[in-house]
Amino acid sequence: MVKQVIITRPYHDDETAYLHSFMKYIVNTGKNQSDIHLTDLEGKDATRKNLEINAREGAKLICLNGHGTAYEVKGHDNEPILDKTNVAITKGAIVHALACDSLVKLGKQSVEYGARAYIGYSAQFMVSRDPARSSSPEKDKNALPIRKACNITLITLLNGESVQKAIDLTKREYKKLIKTYGNSEDDPYGDAAVIGFALTWNLSFLGFEGEGGARI
Repeated sequence: MVKQVIITRPYHDDETAYLHSFMKYIVNTGKNQSDIHLTDLEGKDATRKNLEINAREGAKLICLNGHGTAYEVKGHDNEPILDKTNVAITKGAIVHALACDSLVKLGKQSVEYGARAYIGYSAQFMVSRDPARSSSPEKDKNALPIRKACNITLITLLNGESVQKAIDLTKREYKKLIKTYGNSEDDPYGDAAVIGFALTWNLSFLGFEGEGGARI
């Protein structure tokens, strides 16, 4: 059975450009899997209307990337694309949100309206960045550790593993990377401390609502 996957990838500012870059590998991976039909709502296509239309096709995994609050996740130009007024579109799906704070309220609301699980962050989602690389996020070595950890969550889900396993493997990777950057001796610019803080912060606030055993 082919599984429907939706990814939103706005890139209208520095923050969303980094998340857009993070998801390139996931998009390519999903499109190369014969059992996955991936819809990439990129840039200006990351709108509320497009998300709602595509979610009606019975998406098994909805990956949201953008600015967020406890009550919403935003798309292109910060348009709220998922909130309490349309959260029912997540019914039957696993939601993964790289967005600040959304697990706090929106995650619970999604599950109440029928989402099988909602993976996200209950505080700010942090990306350690090199300001000199703001125009080319894919080349930013400071952001690379965050991207590695986030990719593990989605690759695990795309491979048919459970939400709980995806969370466990991601947290394991966060801890591994924290040790790596905490022990860095060659760090003339002090980047390791910034990276380590972002990794530790994200580890602390990553979680999920719903079924730990849910799979796409």
